[in-house]
Amino acid sequence: MNFKRVAIFAITFFILFILYYLFENPFGSRKKEGPLNLIPGFDKAKAASILIKSPEKGELNLKKEDKTWKVLSDNKTYVADTSPVDKLLDTVEKMKAETIASKNPKNFDSFEVTDGKGIEVKIDDASRKNLAHLYVGKSGPDIFSTYVRAKDSNRVILISGILKNVFEKELKDWRDKTIFKFDKENITEYKVEGDMNLHLKKDEKNIWQVVAPEAFPAKKETVQETFSKFASLKAVDFPEGDLSEFQLDKPARKIIAFLKDGSKKTLLVGKEKNTFQHFVKAKDKDTVFVLENHNLETLCPAVDKLKEEEKTDNATK
Repeated sequence: MNFKRVAIFAITFFILFILYYLFENPFGSRKKEGPLNLIPGFDKAKAASILIKSPEKGELNLKKEDKTWKVLSDNKTYVADTSPVDKLLDTVEKMKAETIASKNPKNFDSFEVTDGKGIEVKIDDASRKNLAHLYVGKSGPDIFSTYVRAKDSNRVILISGILKNVFEKELKDWRDKTIFKFDKENITEYKVEGDMNLHLKKDEKNIWQVVAPEAFPAKKETVQETFSKFASLKAVDFPEGDLSEFQLDKPARKIIAFLKDGSKKTLLVGKEKNTFQHFVKAKDKDTVFVLENHNLETLCPAVDKLKEEEKTDNATK
């Protein structure tokens, strides 16, 4: 009898071991599951509208029209810079519910994840279906983390990253600062007129020459640097006011790039904003920009910078 019981026990144990091995796989590799997404199922590609309400910066809307994002603020519409918009959507998509800081609604204000306290972010698709609605609160105890709460959730989550920098920006930081964007290889002639005189033109051998203020072959590296900057020119700010306030109604300088298709791009240069910046605008656009002076210097290189360095013979006689 004892042997029979031992045999039954051994068989039962063996069967249980096999089942445990099959279902639990204790010796094999097991996939470790990380924290779940804060907004499950969020797809940034479907985003078509973003509402941001900040206690400090106010309210603004970002809307997608075709493939272009626009930023709306104070009943004015501007072309948006896609980089910060993509960064915002990417951040929301990657948010993980890493650490639960609180489940008590009485503590929500202290984490700044409520109306009037936190940064409210609401993202909808093209049919106005809500994709995400959350509050971005204050920084965590280590500064490099942020308290966040989904609007309909009773959990405050501590998420890695300084997220306020992603969601809370000045209007100018959402706007597209591009002044010109085209292929520099399309430039066939280049002029600076007004308080500075410079004329660059290709010769019959397709080599750039300085035509004025004096004639000589242009230094290739300087020409390419100038044209690269002009063809992808970006500003740093957007002042508001009449053209006369910036002396752009009567610009002190004009920079003109003539293109292969017969068109031209003209930058008007107004007065200095300060020691480091100038007011400028593209001739065919209404927007006034603030341009850093070091960029202006690149667009208008001094004659000496356009000359090749003279080779000296140091050989001893």
